[in-house]
Amino acid sequence: MILAKRLRGKAIATWLGPAGDAARKAVAKVKGTFAPQPNRIDFYVDIADPWSYLTAQAVDRLVKAYPVELGVHIVTPPASDVDPAPLLRVNHAVRDAKQLAEYWDVEFPGKREADPGLVRDVATTLIRTRPAAEQLQAVLELLGALWAIDKKQVAAILGRMGADSHGSIAPVLNSNYAALRKAGHYQGAMIHYGDTWYWGIDRLPYLEQALAKDLGTDVVHVVSRRSEAERGPQLLSKNPLTCEMWISYRSPYSYLALEQIEAVLAPYQVPLVLRPVQPMVTRGLAVPGVKRMYIVHDAKREADRLNIPFGELCDPLGAGVDNCLAIHHWAAKRSQADALAFAKSAMRAIWTEARDVSEYVDLRFVVERAGLPWEEAKASLGNAEAMKAATVNAADLAVVNLWGVPSFRCGDFVAWGQDRLPLLADQLRRHAAAVLSPA
Repeated sequence: MILAKRLRGKAIATWLGPAGDAARKAVAKVKGTFAPQPNRIDFYVDIADPWSYLTAQAVDRLVKAYPVELGVHIVTPPASDVDPAPLLRVNHAVRDAKQLAEYWDVEFPGKREADPGLVRDVATTLIRTRPAAEQLQAVLELLGALWAIDKKQVAAILGRMGADSHGSIAPVLNSNYAALRKAGHYQGAMIHYGDTWYWGIDRLPYLEQALAKDLGTDVVHVVSRRSEAERGPQLLSKNPLTCEMWISYRSPYSYLALEQIEAVLAPYQVPLVLRPVQPMVTRGLAVPGVKRMYIVHDAKREADRLNIPFGELCDPLGAGVDNCLAIHHWAAKRSQADALAFAKSAMRAIWTEARDVSEYVDLRFVVERAGLPWEEAKASLGNAEAMKAATVNAADLAVVNLWGVPSFRCGDFVAWGQDRLPLLADQLRRHAAAVLSPA
């Protein structure tokens, strides 16, 4: 059984690599589902999504910097099967967009979730057919006014551009969203180029590299970090800092974050507390196939960028996750250093070695590689307290308007995703500056 899973892990790694990419493109081409257009990008906009507004600013710069054709598609918010916590997502998205706009040279005037009435009004204009360049400018103008809650400006733009009835909105947006799902994704703020998806400004470097290569131009870097002068001292807390990090043993992004977090915290001597949770599917949060496919491919792409091994994996769902939670709980009672050592060893086993942590032989290897005593770890298996602790961790995660992993809380800074580690590092730099030079 273990050998079979090792072989399956190697097959998955091959499928995620260049050979797999070539095979998928060949099959898609035969089926007629993939017709690459090297001079076209398609941008999907969710009006009520802050990330869509940030991405629109980047897309505007992209089409000015690279000779590409543009498509702009207005879609509904994500469907319920891919949006397990819509209320939490909306609240978090505003907070996250504000943090991104502080770090990158994009603008976001929003302070709270979008006004539903304004969203409907904006949609009456954006569902109208117009050339893509004009549509992108309409998106920029209207979403800027929407997030600034400038009702007079929205009304003025609608008067200038024209508007359809509220009843016309749903058929257009639903049709566009269905086309998005058919094309292979499930949410707004996405850019589709060739056969690859790029989410918002997080994945712009990949898109620009692909565009520059295909078009024979230099990478322009249409979005850049703001100067440190604009990101001055900022106190995260009056108390000593601790970084809480929520993880799941079934999350590839948690694995990538674990491989980086120590380097982020070490310069500031901030202690780390890991807070493991059950996988989303175990917590009743759906993760359909279209979402899983994107996540595993994107995680591989990020792992390659970070030079982190990834791909020979063995899904730990079920007994494997239960074993990891139990041993993690036991190790954390010894010390957070032991918990981190176990977590890193287990994650590497799951995501790079196709080890089956539901089996004693592989679990023992993971424990002993972390420098922990196997017999004591083995005795912790099945401990109900570990599951209770994971439930408490998930409840505390929801308190800060988050549901996914990895997530971080360090003083007043709260973020979701391993993509936010540079922002965490910057927040710690700013905090250290504030401590050294208090106002």
